[in-house]
Amino acid sequence: MHMKTQGHGIDKYPAKAHARRVADTLNAPGIIAISASTLTLWPDSDMPMPFRQARYFYYLTGCDEPGCWVVYDIDHDRLTLWLPAIDESRVVWTGRGSTVEEAMEKYDIDEAKYLSDDEFLLGRRLSADEDLYMLQPDIKNLPFTISIAMNRRLKGTRGKLKQAMDACRVIKDEHEIALIRQANDITAEAHTSVMRNIHRFTNEAEVEAAYTAVCIARHAKTQAYAPIAGSGPNAATLHYGANNQDFSNRHMLVLDAGCEVSCYASDVTRTLPLNPTNPGHWPTKECEQIYALVEKVQETCIAALRPGAPFTDIDALARRTTLQGLLALGILVGDPDEIHNHGIVHAFFPHGLGHHVGLEVHDVSPVPAPPASHSSHSPAFHHSLPTSFTTTLTPPLTPPFSSTPLKPNMLLTIEPGLYFNRQLLTRYVLDDPVCRAYVDTEVLDRYWSVGGVRIEDDILITDVGYENVTGTPKGSEMLEVIRRGKGGKRGRGMGDE
Repeated sequence: MHMKTQGHGIDKYPAKAHARRVADTLNAPGIIAISASTLTLWPDSDMPMPFRQARYFYYLTGCDEPGCWVVYDIDHDRLTLWLPAIDESRVVWTGRGSTVEEAMEKYDIDEAKYLSDDEFLLGRRLSADEDLYMLQPDIKNLPFTISIAMNRRLKGTRGKLKQAMDACRVIKDEHEIALIRQANDITAEAHTSVMRNIHRFTNEAEVEAAYTAVCIARHAKTQAYAPIAGSGPNAATLHYGANNQDFSNRHMLVLDAGCEVSCYASDVTRTLPLNPTNPGHWPTKECEQIYALVEKVQETCIAALRPGAPFTDIDALARRTTLQGLLALGILVGDPDEIHNHGIVHAFFPHGLGHHVGLEVHDVSPVPAPPASHSSHSPAFHHSLPTSFTTTLTPPLTPPFSSTPLKPNMLLTIEPGLYFNRQLLTRYVLDDPVCRAYVDTEVLDRYWSVGGVRIEDDILITDVGYENVTGTPKGSEMLEVIRRGKGGKRGRGMGDE
């Protein structure tokens, strides 16, 4: 039986197919058991934190309800969803979760049961040649007793399940791709609303409000990450989040924002000119030049995407193109090889070129995950950087791509950027006599007011190349949307009809 996902018009989430893929990847007998997230109160409060479902649990269920367990019996190909027993005393306050009958209708499962029968959670005893596969957080919350022998076997399987699930999650199926497309469609409408109304706004908060208003109206209230609406120097802070400062005489706005649809993320960044007297036009030549350079880097890198291409090569292409552009503008001077060897470009472009997108905005990798501090935007070591950079700037590639060629149905971002972060450039370039020699400081002084420029799209790798699933206007199309907005053609957003 097929049914539609509520509010989105997509077939039922293919949980059983996902469970089979994971079992095939494990290639071993046994039982998989994973827990959902639970409702948690804020410290010293009776108010709950926003609920966010455990992504590995969701991958095997499509269930966005707290306090559940899922069990997949590999040998018997049986997927069972265990639901918390309904607490009638709490229904008036918080509602209730699904009944077993409702769960069978909603989810692609073989069986639904209540956790009050937790002594039967696994469904059967494991034989001597079978293993129980769980994730580390689940082990601490087992709602049933396991033997010492089972516990010993469990210790050897903890990493295997995660690795198998990551290998499956990184290759999206049609259903997952459809959800990411829908998230991008809504995000595009929300970004476009900001563009049409940017001439009316005087504060970053109005930008975030206009963006989120569209998402909420389209039933995509949950954001894949906290929206970033940074103007002027705030645009040079990668994960700026205050979103509360006046534009004043600032020239540029970076809007990095993407919603979720059924737990699947979008991730889109656009950089808009702040020019209230002449909307849709760059306020300075320097703003136009930096935007054009970042746009060129992105277009060059996207064009190079195809199955089998090492992402390391594409990232190197981004750095070379950026270096050539900064030399052409006169910001950098001297021998390109020497500038590259000193890692100076990384002070202008201090983050990874891209990352996988899926159930997480920075989604899992098909290889063992790097340390938590090595996310695509986190400080990390890179051997080509001078000593002063090695504990501060990110590597020029996102670690999950370091040893993995691109494959069809991977979905990733391409997000080059250029930033004039005064603290970063002063500390690691201008205060270093060796690096400073490669910078024309008089030319650089003209670019501080740009703040930062980032352009980010979500790209699907296809059998023969790529498809850009991001429909948000950029470049000349973006400028035209802003100009039309000033002319009175109104979009959905704050005060729009």
